[in-house]
Amino acid sequence: MRLPNLRQLHTFRILMQTQNVTEAARQLNVTQPAVSKTIASLEDSLGARLFRRIRGRLYPSGDATRLLIEIERLFVQLEALNDGMEGLRSSQDGKIAISAIPALASSIVATSLARFARERPHIRTLLMSENSGNMLTQIGLHQVDLGFMYNHPGPEKSLSAELVAELEVVGVLHRNHPLASEPVLTPQILDGHAVILWEQNTPPSQLVREAFLREGLVPRDQFETNNSFAAKSMAAQGIGVALIDPTVMLGDTRTDLVIRRFRPLVPLRIFCIQSIYRPASQLSQRFLEDFVQAMRGFADTLRLDID
Repeated sequence: MRLPNLRQLHTFRILMQTQNVTEAARQLNVTQPAVSKTIASLEDSLGARLFRRIRGRLYPSGDATRLLIEIERLFVQLEALNDGMEGLRSSQDGKIAISAIPALASSIVATSLARFARERPHIRTLLMSENSGNMLTQIGLHQVDLGFMYNHPGPEKSLSAELVAELEVVGVLHRNHPLASEPVLTPQILDGHAVILWEQNTPPSQLVREAFLREGLVPRDQFETNNSFAAKSMAAQGIGVALIDPTVMLGDTRTDLVIRRFRPLVPLRIFCIQSIYRPASQLSQRFLEDFVQAMRGFADTLRLDID
């Protein structure tokens, strides 16, 4: 059996991902016949049929599925080799790809990445704003280097989760709101007042609701959202108190909003997620170090702002 070359394996990998010869050809920047010829050559090398076309659709065989698993392992090693070679160069060069949940991607991660890139004008960056499920998938497929999310993702053999910072849920409200003069907001103080919460299926929202329930109270949750920036905008209209993460206030110089502590404390733990099969490049590791320092500074500023 002739050993397949990397071009054949790469073409096969793209075709398995797209399940479409036309799209595979577009991504590879070749013609459709070239894709078909490469796959036929690979099948000839392996002595196995990898795809069947039924009613115009392409279906991979069982051999193709098993082969893909081995090829993914190979490409992980190749990507790790490439990262290692990049790491031999200065961390002033290279590319870093990051995925984060929207609240973090739009605030502290974006700010940190911009500052990091400003000091390294030759690097290329990619920042994806994704829900936690999509983010974990991107890391597992090695589409990004680092991921950032609130709360531990749970047991996952192929991923590592490192606690890099801890914040807390805060109350954000209009300066003319009846409770704006309260230094600390509690379920008892908020009882009867409209609150703006994350949607119920999110862990932070569940913890906030549990804080009310422990006092025998139910939050007047007239308003729910899956976006902290939307909650802040609603609070700015004076319709309620937003119980959200404080990162949305980063760089906000508006004077119509105030931020208040919420007690009992509801922690927001930020985890950095990485693939255990792809060691962090020197560039990624340097960014993570800078991000941890930025989070410490932000936490200190937050304490000063609301004390």
